Amino acid sequence: MIILLNGPLGIGKSTLAEALTERIDRCVMLDGDHVVAANPPQEDEYEHLHTTLALLVGHHRRYGYSHFVIDHYWPSPLALEDLRGRLAEAYPRAGFRPFLLRSGAQENLTRIERRQAARAIDERHFEQRAVVRERATLYGHRGGELGEDFDVSASVDVLVETLLERLGLKTES
Repeated sequence: MIILLNGPLGIGKSTLAEALTERIDRCVMLDGDHVVAANPPQEDEYEHLHTTLALLVGHHRRYGYSHFVIDHYWPSPLALEDLRGRLAEAYPRAGFRPFLLRSGAQENLTRIERRQAARAIDERHFEQRAVVRERATLYGHRGGELGEDFDVSASVDVLVETLLERLGLKTES
């Protein structure tokens, strides 16, 4: 199973991915932001990201991992389809389940504000502008094009249980 968590900045993708990965046996979390963190950045971020994710999935499969939680911001159905195609080459029989994380705009901004308190560099204004732009892009698409809608307004424990149920995955105790 390849579980994709798509959503705007600050929605809780990484937090949910970490918690979900801890509950699924033989699971690897791949954080898209960390995968593409390069200096200087690649000219085509999604080409770099998708190629690297396919390599990482293939690598981890050789060591016995069978589930992957990948989090990032994918702004278009074309980007998701490209990723799906590349991952299918690395893991042909895997189920691919993209989720589009949602919350209210104010809740999203509050989460950005909360995480800013733990950061050494003040990126508050950049992140506030980015989240408005990303939300408009993501939530302007027709239902399901960028993943199954998934409201992230509940606690992380409740979100993980709900996702595991929707995925039909057994969990570790």
